[in-house]
Order: sequence, then structure tokens, then C-alpha cells
Amino acid sequence: MKKKIAIILLIIAALCLIAFVIWKATCPKSYDPEVVEAEVFNDQTYDTDLFIGLWQSGSVFYRYNEDFTGGTWDTADDVMESEASRFTWEVNRNRLIHFHEMEIGGIIPKAHTIKNIDLGNLEYEDDFGTKYAFVKVE
Repeated sequence: MKKKIAIILLIIAALCLIAFVIWKATCPKSYDPEVVEAEVFNDQTYDTDLFIGLWQSGSVFYRYNEDFTGGTWDTADDVMESEASRFTWEVNRNRLIHFHEMEIGGIIPKAHTIKNIDLGNLEYEDDFGTKYAFVKVE
């Protein structure tokens, strides 16, 4: 008889424990701070029309076309615009992304955080902290 009572009490204790765990998991917390994603602070958007044209930084050139294609070349390497490395590009909020087309096939994306753009200047930074500054040539 004592064993039956002990088993019944054990079962009741287990059911109480399960009910408590379920209640604790489903009830709202008394303090639940709002989680703010980092993207919330980077919600500035940029007009893609400002990118259209030819940009220069030293001997490096970038051309952004209206159809979101472009090319880059470095005159220090004796490369001209007709031999430029082709890419497509997009702007997503404050991110400028180049999708470089490899000669052997494949596409390599390179993302940058836009720091400033106006009618004559373009500044951005890649994910490794390298900063780029261009002046609009045409």
C-alpha cells in the first residue's frame, strides 16, 4: 500500500513539474527588452541615379550605367575602358554591391557600405574596413 501511495505521489509531482515547465515557457516575461537589429540604424537609402556616370580615384575608374551594369579598370595597369572588368551593381539601403563577372565564369559579389554620395563625390567602405573615395569625372 505504501508503494502505491509513493508511486501516486511521484506521478503527481512529475505532472506538477511538467505543468510548471509548460507554464513558464508560455507565459510572458515580466521584463522583455525589445531587440533592436543593427539594420535599424542603417536605414538610409540612396538614389541610384547619383551613381550613374564615370568615377575616378587615382588611376582606378568605375563606370556605373543606368541598366545597373558597369565596368572597372586601372590605367596604371595599362587597361582602358574597352578592356574593363564587367560587373552588375545594386544599391540596397546603404549597401552598394558589385557582382563582378569573372572571365573564367562565375560571379563574385563585393559589398560596400556607402558613407557619402553627392553629385561629385562617392565614398564607401568594404567589410574589411578599406575606404574608397571617388570623384565624378563625367
